[in-house]
Amino acid sequence: MTPANLCRLYWAMRLGMALLWLWTAFVSWYLYPHAESLAWLRRSGITLYTGQVFAASCLADLAMGMASLLYARPWLWWSQCALVAGYTLVIAVFLPEFLTHPFGPLTKNIPLIAGLVFLALYEKSRG
Repeated sequence: MTPANLCRLYWAMRLGMALLWLWTAFVSWYLYPHAESLAWLRRSGITLYTGQVFAASCLADLAMGMASLLYARPWLWWSQCALVAGYTLVIAVFLPEFLTHPFGPLTKNIPLIAGLVFLALYEKSRG
């Protein structure tokens, strides 16, 4: 792959990742029923301050999206890997029906993490 194509891939991945986080924050806060999201959090063991945890989660998604656009660094991509892995683990354990969901909301995190690893390694190689 030429350096120019690698750079294009980097920007496509970076913008795509930013849009994914921003869209997730928007949908979670404005479009998806809060009651269902709060019920999932409660099923996951978060029974105190559930509303605040939900709000913090939406803000974290928003922050990750903005940082992906404005302040890309290897630590950002590794942090996103950790966040996605954490979300995935909690959901797999406490909401196992998502493991076999036909739209694959958890299995889609595998290529997502691969993309984040690419971004982290590319950032590191740029110095």
